[in-house]
Amino acid sequence: MSKRTNQVSELLREEINKIIIKDFEPPKDTLISVSEVTVSLDLKNATAFLSVIPNKKIGTSLKIIKKFSNHIQKELNKTLFIRKVPKINWDIDDRDLKYKEIEDALNK
Repeated sequence: MSKRTNQVSELLREEINKIIIKDFEPPKDTLISVSEVTVSLDLKNATAFLSVIPNKKIGTSLKIIKKFSNHIQKELNKTLFIRKVPKINWDIDDRDLKYKEIEDALNK
């Protein structure tokens, strides 16, 4: 990744988290945040990886955030001063789940 894509990734992560905190109402007893954003080299697309607590709310939270994504995209277009704001795609950050599986396997 280039310095530019790293800068755009970090900027998007910060701004999306701000929008989620300000405008989004997550399901009851659920915490949703963006842990990482990856941006394509042409800066046209980005993938925001969601961290969801508790794990059992992952599916529901992903559906809800996808419905809310038009609002997030509009807010990014208003607040970011970059030539073309990347289109945001959504995925789950499953690193914690993988680490837990490995830890459980090692403990057995």
